[in-house]
Amino acid sequence: MIIVDRLENGIAVCEIEGIMTNVSLTKISKGVREGDVLIDMGEGSFYTIDVAKTAQRKADIAKRFERLKARSKK
Repeated sequence: MIIVDRLENGIAVCEIEGIMTNVSLTKISKGVREGDVLIDMGEGSFYTIDVAKTAQRKADIAKRFERLKARSKK
């Protein structure tokens, strides 16, 4: 899974299987944001946003956060 960690100076810093890698924003579809999951469209030549996986990942994170909040109130 390719996850955008942060955007800086025309570069997306991505985590790919635990390794941080810089990807030029010119190689990623427009509208990319931190936390997006990307699909490699072929040998690292272009990446597009996987909207479904991004939404699922964000929902999972929100659920975990809510569980942590509930535990901390006990």
